[in-house]
Amino acid sequence: MTSTPSWAVFSRPPISSMEANLYYYGLYSRPVLVARTSTTLWKPPVCPPGYPSIKWVRTVGNHPLGNIWEGNLALQIHKILESRGVKWTSTDVARIGLVEEFLPPVIVWIGVQPGTVSREDGHAVAMACKGLLVENQIYNVEVEIRESVVTQYSGPKFLKPAPPPDPTAELREPLTSALGLSICSTRTLWAEGTGDTNLKLYLVTARHVVIPSDSDNKVQADKFPSQRLNKIALFSPASFADYLKRIGIAIRRKESIVKCVKRFRHEAFERLRPGETNSEEAILQQTYQDNTLKAAGNEIEALGGLREEVAKTWSDLDNRIIGHLSFSPVLKYGAGEEGYTQDFALIEIDQSKIEIGSFTGNAIDLGTMLVPNQFTRMMFPHPEDSHSFIYPIDRLFRIRGTIPDREMRVSPSVVQTLYHLMYVTMMRRARL
Repeated sequence: MTSTPSWAVFSRPPISSMEANLYYYGLYSRPVLVARTSTTLWKPPVCPPGYPSIKWVRTVGNHPLGNIWEGNLALQIHKILESRGVKWTSTDVARIGLVEEFLPPVIVWIGVQPGTVSREDGHAVAMACKGLLVENQIYNVEVEIRESVVTQYSGPKFLKPAPPPDPTAELREPLTSALGLSICSTRTLWAEGTGDTNLKLYLVTARHVVIPSDSDNKVQADKFPSQRLNKIALFSPASFADYLKRIGIAIRRKESIVKCVKRFRHEAFERLRPGETNSEEAILQQTYQDNTLKAAGNEIEALGGLREEVAKTWSDLDNRIIGHLSFSPVLKYGAGEEGYTQDFALIEIDQSKIEIGSFTGNAIDLGTMLVPNQFTRMMFPHPEDSHSFIYPIDRLFRIRGTIPDREMRVSPSVVQTLYHLMYVTMMRRARL
């Protein structure tokens, strides 16, 4: 006897108005639930105290769904929604559950425009999406549909990091989502700092970078769209002007190479005696000069294209807005047992700025200023040092793990020998 899969039947009554309004209690936006495929019974609040269970949203992490979601599955979900006339606003994958759950269930989270989908129609759509998951052998993921309004900022997306041979790689890096973005608040354009990204996409920076020093020292939390007054932009106006200058300087340096090679070629040709123009040495010199001129010409063209793209699509401050201040605790000195300074802020990144296929969060672009063996030698200068470091072929050094507080101050290997130290890499952009 074969059992009918849970996704193929409607095994519970439609959700009630109370469940629809309280199901996501605890989330900042408190969206209204339209439908869900899970058969877990929702428990209404019991008086007293009358409060529903609190939920939270977490990233998925390592899960089989991640391997196929961006490949084709998301597009198939979109086709189901569009074939049924659903006015959808977003499709996401997240873990959503009660705060006491260590590993909340994975949910395909679909947003629809408020008031456009009935609970009955929503349930049919959710079950169709659940069936698609099962067809792709994803059995432990549920589908939830909620009312959602997505407000996207205008302007270009983050650029994809350039491959190592690309002459624009170093100068494209500030416009990618690699760690170390140069940011400022649109309310304090004179104050600037850096931020590092994580999914659900948040950027971590210092509070003093995005909140004026003369503001009240209180918790900042923008819970609703109407409260999102503190927008965060990539580059302050001064830094953006410097960035364009850097590209211009790089072009002029390549142009100077072209001039030098042409001058050397002209002077070398004049010094050649009759019959030496076809000598092996002369041919080698000409081949080298030809290759140098061709490479420099290609680099000038690529850098010129980058400068034109940046000037056209990123010059307007509104186009450089990448998100808004989501949360920041009070600025506090001597916080915790160790007496550290509590000074941080979370910036929620606008999802329209991210191209999932090229997202490079939690990675440092090591740049092109140092070739791999130079970087490795600087990190491990002593021959007796053993290490497992392998320079990444795409230059993107993925960040993983944490360093305990004690090791931040004193490396445990220092006890063994004065030559075994903890080396720290700092990425810093030069200012003109």
